[in-house]
Amino acid sequence: MDIKRIKEDIIEEWGEFERVLKETLVSSSDLLNTINSYLLENNGKQVRPLLSILAARALGKPNRLTVSCAVVSEMIHTATLLHDDVADDSQYRRGKETVQSRFNPAASVLTGDYWLAKALSLIVNEKDMGVMGYFTKAVQELAEGEIFQMQKASSLDTTEEDYYKIIGQKTSSLFVAAVESAVSTMNPGKNVVESMGRFAYHLGLAFQIKDDIFDYAPQMDTGKPAGGDIMEKKLTLPLIAALKRAESSEREEMLKAVMDAYPEDNTLALKAYNLVEKYEGKIVAQRALEEHCSIAIESLDVLPDNIYKLHLISLTKYMGSRER
Repeated sequence: MDIKRIKEDIIEEWGEFERVLKETLVSSSDLLNTINSYLLENNGKQVRPLLSILAARALGKPNRLTVSCAVVSEMIHTATLLHDDVADDSQYRRGKETVQSRFNPAASVLTGDYWLAKALSLIVNEKDMGVMGYFTKAVQELAEGEIFQMQKASSLDTTEEDYYKIIGQKTSSLFVAAVESAVSTMNPGKNVVESMGRFAYHLGLAFQIKDDIFDYAPQMDTGKPAGGDIMEKKLTLPLIAALKRAESSEREEMLKAVMDAYPEDNTLALKAYNLVEKYEGKIVAQRALEEHCSIAIESLDVLPDNIYKLHLISLTKYMGSRER
């Protein structure tokens, strides 16, 4: 997927997004500015603001508030990553050292707090309570999803329903906020906003399922170590599907292995991988991924036919593919 090519079709809006993002983050602290520069240099695909701008652009000419929505979505996302890296003791993200590794855990937490505070301040300054509502709801769901996942990692009884609740809150919530808020600034009507929220929700589910499938693909360079989820006692869709199909003795043995594993236990990921392969857990997850992508694409019917809609469709199809 050529993200750079897509950005060329929204070059004006994307340039404004980058400008506002950098200006909003300027601090009187030299250390904080150094950390911010490091983060901006290693910013990944920036999927959420890309979706935000494309969705709005499909409906007309975005305004300042639209761009602010895109900026806020990226800032909240980055804040959650900074906090997650400390919680998970992650040393690398996207092949680069995390802030908590390069600087220290406290710097990562406090920088995350700063990004979150500046994000909400940006929306407050726009004086639009509707947009504020989209993002405060997302922040609440992000926190609840993280706590619920911790609870399930402790009890090791994550069902498929639990899994979708977790990824709906941890991933889809910010996709929805990014898209619905930006679309709402174009005043298209309630039906369009709701349909685009449906698009974002299912695309967010697909985005996370794809990431979880790749966690059981040790042969691929995905930017994070394969098997990381199970080492953190997180049961995701490929393993949940495999456990559902497995013999009761195999299921009990696997769950006991997860419960008893210690941080340096290199055999746990292999055990989980073998079970997922045996019972086609990745195939089941891939089917679910494709289904959510299909629903997302159908939801785009409310948009007029233009290049921006086509980009949204292409991004969704890419999400459903086996490409990284």
